[in-house]
Amino acid sequence: MFLKELNKKEAAAFVSLIENLAKADNVYAECEKALIDSYVEELSLASENRITLTFEASVKELKEASSKIKNIIYFELVGVALLDGAYEENEIEFLNNLAGSFNISSDKQTAYVDYFKKVKTAYDNDIVDAETKIAVLEASALKLIEE
Repeated sequence: MFLKELNKKEAAAFVSLIENLAKADNVYAECEKALIDSYVEELSLASENRITLTFEASVKELKEASSKIKNIIYFELVGVALLDGAYEENEIEFLNNLAGSFNISSDKQTAYVDYFKKVKTAYDNDIVDAETKIAVLEASALKLIEE
């Protein structure tokens, strides 16, 4: 949602973090590969020359990133982890380690999870049209990231 704010170095580290998260359960499914490919395309990264960094190397690449960029990356990763509707233990551990590295509080972590639960509820409820839903959800997400 806010990935356009990442520079190329940050974008590459972000994609590496997604790959590491996807592989955290020792299963690298086709749907995860497709999702990563879509991020690579969205971020205009050259997929043929891209290397996957380890978790530690990715965090090191993002050491100098602003708090907002770190929050955007963490926010997106929470969304990826919750795509299937629930966290698995290895995803929780991965995200907790990343939150610690990025100095993201447990309150903020909980707020991000709650946001994605609201997204699911909003899309499951047909009362409001899609454009209104998206506008409300984007405004809510921006507020979370910038706090």
